[in-house]
Amino acid sequence: MASNPILPVGPSQGSFVPPGPKAGVGSEGSFAGLLQEAVAQTSQLQHEADALVEQVAKGHSSDLATTLITIEKAHISFQLMLQVRNKVVEAYQEIMRMQV
Repeated sequence: MASNPILPVGPSQGSFVPPGPKAGVGSEGSFAGLLQEAVAQTSQLQHEADALVEQVAKGHSSDLATTLITIEKAHISFQLMLQVRNKVVEAYQEIMRMQV
């Protein structure tokens, strides 16, 4: 029997290489640095959504689809950060319950 190689699913423009740690982010890709970056991105999405809502409310923009998509992205990002926070707190509490 000849074995067939497993082919990647998705775009066929090369293989996916995850991004490495970015320079200047926390302690060179540390967990704290990744959390800081995620919080900053969530904050940026919230500010973008607020700005678009303000433009629509003032009548300067009539692009409701883009505004709603931006609001939903901000909401999902916030919910993700909330769940990450809950998991971190839960892990901390579990560690504190351990007997040494």
